[in-house]
Amino acid sequence: MQVELIRTKTVDGVLLDGSLQQADAAISSVNRTVWLLVHGTGGNFYSSGVLQIFAEQLVGGGQSAARINTRGHDVITAVGGGAAFESIADCVHDLRAWVDWLVRRGFSQIVLVGHSLGGVKAIYSQAHDPHPNVVALVGVSPPRFCHAEWQTSPQAGAFRDHFRQATELAECGRGDELMLAQQPLPLWLTAAGFLAKYGPHDNYDFIPLLPRLTCPTLVIVGTGSVESSPAFEATPAAIGQQLKTQKHLCLQLVPGANTCYSGQLDAPVRLAREWFASVASGSV
Repeated sequence: MQVELIRTKTVDGVLLDGSLQQADAAISSVNRTVWLLVHGTGGNFYSSGVLQIFAEQLVGGGQSAARINTRGHDVITAVGGGAAFESIADCVHDLRAWVDWLVRRGFSQIVLVGHSLGGVKAIYSQAHDPHPNVVALVGVSPPRFCHAEWQTSPQAGAFRDHFRQATELAECGRGDELMLAQQPLPLWLTAAGFLAKYGPHDNYDFIPLLPRLTCPTLVIVGTGSVESSPAFEATPAAIGQQLKTQKHLCLQLVPGANTCYSGQLDAPVRLAREWFASVASGSV
């Protein structure tokens, strides 16, 4: 196996780092397919967990994997970025830069995979800026940024408090001020950033974006997340409705799994590889 540190620059000048892992057999293979793996909130290209196992399993099976940073990597970075300050919409620039880099490197087919917020970014980027070399997309537990789901949930008392606090800060010109949110997940972020992600406009709810995708798409969700979080509770039913008309779309549920797939870390990569083999053979 070969591991290479890689770097690209976005169209708006942001430098992003990552790693490219290739099995020896993959280097000389005629089939130039690479799996592009996108981290979740506050993660990075070397985080342990689901995407680490994803890459290891892929490379062990003779395939190539690129684990990359978006500008939302880590919580706060030295240059004033990170999850605390990011705009999800900028993922369009980040993922376009990485796909272009991989194409220049000689990979003609990119399977785009995102975990958690990375799944939302993968879907958002290809809905707004589809790349012809992205031949398939996998969202591993993408959360819904649906304001109504959180506002009406019996679990969402803290969310309503955070939304009220963020609104008050923004209205008095303090939208750039950091606040500590506990729901939907514990995170420092700006008041304006909280409203952008979780406000009633639902700009980043991935469900309405699915019909805009043109490549085969797999969404994987653990039933433990569905049972415990408003960010996932309505996902199976919402996707189930779209399955009737969106032939490019597939849903896989992992019984008992949470968002981190604790104790089932290999389930997402196993399901994704089986599904993509069907896509590649033309049976999906």
